[in-house]
Amino acid sequence: MNWLNKLFGKRTEEPQDAAIHQTNATHSANATSVFEGLEGIRFGRYSDNNKSKSKTQSWYIAEDRFKEKNHMAFLDAFFDYLTDEAEQNIVLEKQAGVYRFTLYQGSKKVHGTIEGDKILASSPLAVMEEPGTAIMRRLLEMNYSLYYSHCALDEGNTLCMVFLADVPTTNPSKLYYGLRELATKADRQDDLLLSDFSALRPTDTDHIQPLPDKELTTKYHFFKKWIGDALSRVSDLNQDSFSGAIAYLLLTVIYRIDFFMQPESKLLSELEKINGYYWEKKDEIALVERNQMMKEGLRKLLEFSFEDFSRSLYRSRSTFSTVAPPKPEKVRDHIISANKDSAWYVENKYPDIALVINEYGALYNQFIYSMPKVQTDLIQLYMAVLHADYFEALGMKQNLYHRQEQKFEAEKITRAIDQIITENTEKYKSLRWDHNRISFDSLYAFGVDFTDQLSALNLETKRET
Repeated sequence: MNWLNKLFGKRTEEPQDAAIHQTNATHSANATSVFEGLEGIRFGRYSDNNKSKSKTQSWYIAEDRFKEKNHMAFLDAFFDYLTDEAEQNIVLEKQAGVYRFTLYQGSKKVHGTIEGDKILASSPLAVMEEPGTAIMRRLLEMNYSLYYSHCALDEGNTLCMVFLADVPTTNPSKLYYGLRELATKADRQDDLLLSDFSALRPTDTDHIQPLPDKELTTKYHFFKKWIGDALSRVSDLNQDSFSGAIAYLLLTVIYRIDFFMQPESKLLSELEKINGYYWEKKDEIALVERNQMMKEGLRKLLEFSFEDFSRSLYRSRSTFSTVAPPKPEKVRDHIISANKDSAWYVENKYPDIALVINEYGALYNQFIYSMPKVQTDLIQLYMAVLHADYFEALGMKQNLYHRQEQKFEAEKITRAIDQIITENTEKYKSLRWDHNRISFDSLYAFGVDFTDQLSALNLETKRET
């Protein structure tokens, strides 16, 4: 390990909150048979807030075994907790007390070894073909934002991120957050480094799969359509008196693209930048001006070529969510607030705006939180009703809403809800859904009733003693 002599050094502080976050695998196209035809197509950002009852118990076992200083039993339980069988996110080998593992996180892999009392994990970012001061400065600056990991350069001129720790002092939370930081930061940094520095070339990306041509073409069409439709609609509104509606329309198209297409790389960075125009200067810049900044950002997205777009969408596997799980009351607040705001637009004859605001309440939560799988599956179902044309274009065989006739396939929707709820009752003992509270009178009424009930689901879990 002579290359470790080239480590840049690292920040040693740790976050104050080391409590474990149970986060959600949202690749739920197959959550129920109603989505026949969408096999392999993903919706929503990866979230590991989908741990089964047995996986949750593995976490508690890991905590207990660590306290007992039974380190091998602790590690066995820990890796069982991390493993997502549907995602096939971990390759683990254990021989003579030595653990060798590979974790998948988007465009990156984390390769690790646990031997004796030492934990070493690393993720290659890119190969530096020519020495670059600017590149090294970027990584040195990044070190100051890291808590557990740090940047390194190996003897083959490969830029890496590294996590080093001692087994006896690394409890489950520290190991989880250390590997999470390493994996998620590496996944983001490799794309940014490669786009900013021509002296770098990609490495260790053989696991990434391009999207099928039909899926990619369909997504590009709707990507351009949704942005164009949103910009056209806001141009018809008074920029001052309808500034709130304009913000809803622009933000919703960002969250819709994120949920429906799971962008990575440059496109994800641009979406997050546009979202930041609204939220980061909320108390300093007037809403009308922030709206203008968002519009300009979305217009730039329309300039994305098909090649640029395709480079930002691909199949990959993940182990960690990039965002934290929500408090249930926050999810409910966002949905209820949006639904209340939408009522004014119904009363004043702007039904299209009201429907978008209702959509915003559901998708905003998906953008900022690692949502429980049951809620993600239900939101996907609602989106299949609200955007039936998109789902049909992707290949979904059953249409849940016929827009021209304004007709719901109520029986299919009800059956799909029941299956989603049933699949999650083992984990959430108090999970209930009341079909009598769902209206099929209009798309808007259905959306309000559906999202209101979704936000009120009882997702309480308890540790078994």
